[in-house]
Amino acid sequence: MSLSAPPEAPGEIRNRADLLVRTGVVLFAIGLVATAAVIIPFFFGVTERPVWLNVLAAGGLTVGFAVALLGIVAMVRSPAPVDDVDETDPTPDTDTDTDTDV
Repeated sequence: MSLSAPPEAPGEIRNRADLLVRTGVVLFAIGLVATAAVIIPFFFGVTERPVWLNVLAAGGLTVGFAVALLGIVAMVRSPAPVDDVDETDPTPDTDTDTDTDV
């Protein structure tokens, strides 16, 4: 009885990695909007911002970047997808004489 998980197909790993990258980008975008909501009011003299907005700005950028980076690393480390293409040459091999004098 083995405690290790069965090996996953390369397509499943790539799909999971793609989902991680997309999730990371969304989290990063949320953090970017929150960062803009924290910084832009400082130009107009507003210094009191809610703590949750600061946490969202810092956490969104950091966690989003980390999740996207994990997805990219998982995608790079996953095996390349295998094509089910036949390796034979589809054109018939014809014996043509290229030295003919006409």
